[in-house]
Amino acid sequence: MAFFEPTSSERRGLLVLCAALLLVLIVAVAVFMRHPREVSVPEQRKAETRTNRYYAVMERRFETFDFDPNTADSTTLLRLGFPPFMVRGVYKYRAKGGRYHEPADVKRIPGMTNELWLRLASHIHIDKKYQYVTPEPRSYSRPEPVTFEEREPQQPRDTILHPVKLQEGSVVALNEADTTALKKIPGIGSYYARRIVYYRQQLGGYASVSQLQEIEGMPEDIGQWLTVDPSSIRRIDVNHATKNQLVRHPYLRVYRAQDIWNYRHNQGPLQSIDDLRSLPSFTEEDIERLRPYLEFK
Repeated sequence: MAFFEPTSSERRGLLVLCAALLLVLIVAVAVFMRHPREVSVPEQRKAETRTNRYYAVMERRFETFDFDPNTADSTTLLRLGFPPFMVRGVYKYRAKGGRYHEPADVKRIPGMTNELWLRLASHIHIDKKYQYVTPEPRSYSRPEPVTFEEREPQQPRDTILHPVKLQEGSVVALNEADTTALKKIPGIGSYYARRIVYYRQQLGGYASVSQLQEIEGMPEDIGQWLTVDPSSIRRIDVNHATKNQLVRHPYLRVYRAQDIWNYRHNQGPLQSIDDLRSLPSFTEEDIERLRPYLEFK
């Protein structure tokens, strides 16, 4: 297949067409350069916006008016210029029971700037119910001097809280006195009075004033204020007392009570206090201390 070859007349026509197109292009360029296209105002503004979009800042205008930070809603705070994060902080603070009691409290809101504070400081008005109560000033006046005739009579002394102590030569019955009577002894207060009564109950009564020295810390000269009646001592029937009754006595306790219990079951009733000498846990001193407290029936 042979390639297309234009004739001489066709070649002349193509040359003429190309020359005409080139002429039109030259004329168009010349006209455009002489009369540039005018850009419309909206298009010009769009171009400026595209050019300055990286550094153009939109100015935001805020309002300034009186407000109470305890009741202002989010719209009000935004109008005043509070950023959204500060508005959320105010709402959270109020939701937890927080209150703004004075205008200076608004200054402590996280994120508050000097610019915002200086603009709003004079427009903050706190309702009276949120303000602190101001105490009334006290007035002090010097009391008038009181003459001897105008003085109130002296109240009688409370003998329960401050008992009157015994005078020299007075005595108290050790086995009958209660704590009130014992506290009248010089040097004896509530603590030692209770200890004396408690030890008396354990013993069954005191046989001698010297037994008080068995109480730790007892004054040594307490005997001059006391008398003892041994006839009121409560005795223990050795042959019929239970083991618990024997154990509770301060002079017997566990080991001596166990020896008495074993003797009763192995050899029968004890006839006298002399039978205690045959028991291993009893010494002569123990037997003499127990003599006023034991009976053998």
